[in-house]
Amino acid sequence: MSSSNPSRGFPWLIWVVAIFGSVSSAGFGFDQGWWASMMSLTQFNRHFGYYDPVQQAWSLSNRQQSLGTGLGYVGVILGLVCGTPLNERLGRRNSLWVQSAVATAGVAIEASCQDSYAQFLVGKVVVYFAGGIASTVIPVYQGECAPQHLRGMMTGLYNAFLMVGGFCAALIVYLCRHVPSDWAWRSVVVAQVAIPAMGWLSLPFLPESPYWLLRRSRRAAAIASLRRLHALDAAAAEAEILSIEQQLVLQQHQQQQEKELASWMACFTDPVYFRRTLIAVGAQIFQQAQGISFVANYQAVFLEQVGFRQVLLMSVIVYIIGIIGNLTGMFMADRLGRRNVLLPASGLLGACMLTIGGLTTPSTASSSLSIAVVVMLMLWFFTFQSTWGPLAWAITAEIPPTGTAVREKMVTLAGSSAYGTGLVIVFVNPYTQAAIGGKVAFIYGALSIIAAVFVWMFVPETKRRSLEEIDEMFMARVPAREFKTYQCHSSASGLDKAVDDKASVDECI
Repeated sequence: MSSSNPSRGFPWLIWVVAIFGSVSSAGFGFDQGWWASMMSLTQFNRHFGYYDPVQQAWSLSNRQQSLGTGLGYVGVILGLVCGTPLNERLGRRNSLWVQSAVATAGVAIEASCQDSYAQFLVGKVVVYFAGGIASTVIPVYQGECAPQHLRGMMTGLYNAFLMVGGFCAALIVYLCRHVPSDWAWRSVVVAQVAIPAMGWLSLPFLPESPYWLLRRSRRAAAIASLRRLHALDAAAAEAEILSIEQQLVLQQHQQQQEKELASWMACFTDPVYFRRTLIAVGAQIFQQAQGISFVANYQAVFLEQVGFRQVLLMSVIVYIIGIIGNLTGMFMADRLGRRNVLLPASGLLGACMLTIGGLTTPSTASSSLSIAVVVMLMLWFFTFQSTWGPLAWAITAEIPPTGTAVREKMVTLAGSSAYGTGLVIVFVNPYTQAAIGGKVAFIYGALSIIAAVFVWMFVPETKRRSLEEIDEMFMARVPAREFKTYQCHSSASGLDKAVDDKASVDECI
């Protein structure tokens, strides 16, 4: 949208959208959080696992760990794919209604499980399926509703609520650790139904995206939605809608030569779209590849391996650090930008992982070594959650083109790439970790170095740029390192041009 005055106050509705429009992502974080802690909970392992005479403890087999973690990621990917047509046809708000219903069904399947690990996994897949829908809808919805100077903060809330959900789950597992019955783990499963319940209560108050309404030729509704979201008078709302419509004309003109191509194919065959796909997909792949899937799912098991005993308490502390990191990152995103934060962050993340790998190289564990590993892990987690965690989702919301069906598909490709990378990691990591122990951190450290190279070469600076300005710069093929200083024309003069001025459109292209 066009530039807004950063000092102007916004109505309560934009904060409702910022918070409750992202709350569905907490369900995915909740399930991921309790699963990571649950693999170290004796009551759960006794119910579904086996007794390990070497460790003299109940545990899940490597196969059970891989299936329990990996099948959830399969559910996320399926949810992303199915969420795309929902997002296109039903709109952002109605898709969140569907997401809440699916999440509720998944919780019911998990909670009613008796002795069948297979039923438990089915429920987990359904909950993660709902998480995949949320991963498709929330970045698009927040990116389209946010004023440009709040977009980094609002899109970063997706990742922040992942941490909030994970913290609540880890805390419940920790508080129930001494419950002798199965309710030690059933309590946390049942508790997660509160998250879709918040969705049911808040969704009636959320407006639909003005961008989606315009694409459905519902211009009056789009103006009304924009006025509510940004507290604009009629003239200002009309001016912003004209700016969006002008960009739609540019996008439609560009697509005239692609009529025979499906939108999915256009993400790869059109040079401009391919560049944007590469950035969005690459950001999500490197977000996962640097180690978050390992830390989020296996940090309790990893800490036990290096001799740390208070793993359930540490799971709670790690998520507190994650929440603080996300709050820090949300405020940094719109001040320091994307590119300037991700580059040094990759270097620090790589240094932390390489240090962890070096600390765990000795075959004998000690209390000082385990404490040093915990300190480096906490530093890694804070750095990740204040940088790559929220900013990868900000990039996913900003880079795909506005006003076309390609937008939802590009977001889906980015999200699927993230969870596809995570799927590989969570399936392989238990076996790799069993074989080489803490040296697995060397792999993630090396991937952080590659991530820094990717950011330097491909990721542009989009801080405080409207979605229309970002579209203009990509169509002008501005190099990534010049986005920050490029002078756009759309925001300065777009409101004074007629939408159907063919000569002006041809000149911009």
